[in-house]
Amino acid sequence: MLQITAVGNLAADPELKTVGDREVANFTLMVNKKVKGEDRTTALRCAVWGPRAKVVDDYLTKGSQVTVTGQAYIETFERKDGSPGASLDVAVNDFTLPPRPKAVADDDSMPF
Repeated sequence: MLQITAVGNLAADPELKTVGDREVANFTLMVNKKVKGEDRTTALRCAVWGPRAKVVDDYLTKGSQVTVTGQAYIETFERKDGSPGASLDVAVNDFTLPPRPKAVADDDSMPF
């Protein structure tokens, strides 16, 4: 088992689907890292199953910074042109929600 923790930003809004009698929220997390002064980006395909899938759909949007923890695995596939491809997928066990935006204070409501 490969346990992974990653911090990144959502590449797009999550997609909520129903599979059988369970819901799943899928999203791509873009993780940036500097290596020898060069930026490198890794895309992780993430899936959150069960009741928390709705939480992902309700609170996460494109650009949200999120920390995910889960079991990672490599999924191999064949591209349209016939060449082999692979992706790093994460079955998310836990995730953070982005911080709430600060409320804009109305000048009339200021006590002084």
